Order: sequence, then structure tokens, then C-alpha cells
Amino acid sequence: MKTIRLFFLLLCFCFSHQAFAQHVFPDVVDNCYLDQFVYETDEILAKLDNEKIIEVVTASWDEKTKKNAEGILGFQVLVDNRGTSCLMSIRNETNIKTKKMNLVSSINDNLKWPRMQQKVSVIVVMEFKDGEITMKRMGTKDMKTLTEVGGEGN
Repeated sequence: MKTIRLFFLLLCFCFSHQAFAQHVFPDVVDNCYLDQFVYETDEILAKLDNEKIIEVVTASWDEKTKKNAEGILGFQVLVDNRGTSCLMSIRNETNIKTKKMNLVSSINDNLKWPRMQQKVSVIVVMEFKDGEITMKRMGTKDMKTLTEVGGEGN
């Protein structure tokens, strides 16, 4: 009986760890259907210009907010084979409250990608400094370390 209970606990632990591992950032948004998807690793699979991504993410912000934003914003988007976005997780280290950013509605409703062969997890890191916004696309091979994928303008 103890062996069955131990096996069950171990099984639950493994599945909960695997489910959590799908989310890259600590603030999880639970509105995506997470079946099978791939992470970008060496190359960008979900192609969209950086300026378009920045435009959509900041579209609901007023000019004062954009100008005064400082810090780092990371987010993970699941892109399905139709090019639809679903915000999965966020790390907000900026001077703007996450709720004020309206990320869920801005990204899920307005960030459209070209059609894909499979679902892809897109990881974006934006830096806000001195009124400027820079952006990097990140990928992972080992589900532990993020590395930059692609170059400027993607």
C-alpha cells in the first residue's frame, strides 16, 4: 500500500513539475489551451517584426506611460497554427503595474502572426529606458536557460 501511495505522489509531482515547466515566467496567465507546442531554440519560428510586437503591447498605454516606462518586461505567448496569440506568463520588472499594461487583452486580441505548422511558444523581453523601447526574442533548448534568438527587426 505504501508503494502505491509513494508511486502516486511521485507521479503527481512529476506531472505538476511538467505543467509548471511550460511557463517561462512566474506570473502565469491561465487562459491558454496547453497541449503540445515547441519553444523557439536556434531560430525564430513565429516571424513578426519587433516594431509590430512593441506597437501592439503598448497600444493601450498613454504617451506619458510610454515615455516614463523604465525596466524590463518579459512575456511568453503561445502562437497557434492559425497565428492567434495567447499570453501564457509574464515577468514585470518595470515601474508600471501589470494590470495597467492591459497585456492579456492587447496580446490575445491584437497580436496576429502568420500561419504556423505547429504551436510555438514565443518569449519576448522588452527593455524600457530613457523613453526608448528595445526588444529581444528569446529561446530555450534545455527549459532552464534563455538565450537570444534571431537579430534586430526579426
